[in-house]
Amino acid sequence: MKQKDLLRLRLGKVRRLTAGLTDHEHPVLSPDGSLLAYYAGEYGSLAIIVTDRRGRFARRLSPHGGNNTQPSWHPSSLAIAFRHQHNNESKWELWSASLATGELPLPLLADDRWHYKHPSYNPHGTSLLYFSDEGSSSIYHLWQLDLQTRERRQLTWGYEQNHCHPVFSPDGRRIVFHAYQGIDESRLPPITNIYELDLASGETRALTSGTDQYKHPFYLENNVIIYHHELNENGIRRIEAMHLDNGQAVLLTAGANNDKHPFPYKDPKGRRWLAFASKKRGKERNSEAHTYDIFLGRLVVRRKAKPRKLEQAQCKRCPYPLLATGLITTWQEAAQHKRKGKNSACSSCPARFVLD
Repeated sequence: MKQKDLLRLRLGKVRRLTAGLTDHEHPVLSPDGSLLAYYAGEYGSLAIIVTDRRGRFARRLSPHGGNNTQPSWHPSSLAIAFRHQHNNESKWELWSASLATGELPLPLLADDRWHYKHPSYNPHGTSLLYFSDEGSSSIYHLWQLDLQTRERRQLTWGYEQNHCHPVFSPDGRRIVFHAYQGIDESRLPPITNIYELDLASGETRALTSGTDQYKHPFYLENNVIIYHHELNENGIRRIEAMHLDNGQAVLLTAGANNDKHPFPYKDPKGRRWLAFASKKRGKERNSEAHTYDIFLGRLVVRRKAKPRKLEQAQCKRCPYPLLATGLITTWQEAAQHKRKGKNSACSSCPARFVLD
């Protein structure tokens, strides 16, 4: 995406896809754009739900009982990886479920000593990103799992940050993630910033800085990410987009509706979409006022309209351009006459014309 297009990127009208008395969070669209996955429920019994992209035909994909969150689609759109916790006190594990075979979900990575969280497939479906405290209890780093050889490789190190939410770029060459500053998980409010890791060189660069919470980044394109930004001074959550070439950021939502967990998607026709969770959009009953629902909207680049010259307007009955007759002197006035259903006389022939 060009930098000038990012400055004109806007979120269009959104559609509410879920409703009810519980939270619906972390939406992800399947690579073919036909299905939507998210998690919903109360803590202790969170479930992975799959629907069509309009929020219909919901079915549970995760095992019954425990917590199941953070779904990630396989590039084939036929399987989902997610994190699973047997109960509120047990370690988090990585599981997968197939939509093609209908088989029961199976564990991908589990160990009673360590947590494994937030799986993310690479563009070819051959490896899986995740973050874990393996080997450094209570300090989280990024890891990569080869799904064929089962080999695991640690990608980040350090003792001053917790690295979370890794996601591959569309070309599979880079990873974007957010990191908590400091390792004290009880610190309130937390400070998080977004970083990008180049897999070939191992170099990491900071994309944001400050004392707020920049979290849950996803790539819209190779040079654009979308994330949610929570202002620690007032708790407002809003969704932003950033161009990675120059760090320029724009607002996609203003924060009045407590928006979070954005997931951008580009369909085969090149149209851009954004799924996200929001607490205050749409009409809700009083009992629903404190729950998150899933919304989907189109991302559009608003182009500046070029002014049309008056000479471009042609008479319907002669080859001469429309000339001013005293009633119409500019194209804008001509357009107003068209909207009002009015006609005017052509100065070159006696016919009365209707604007194109």
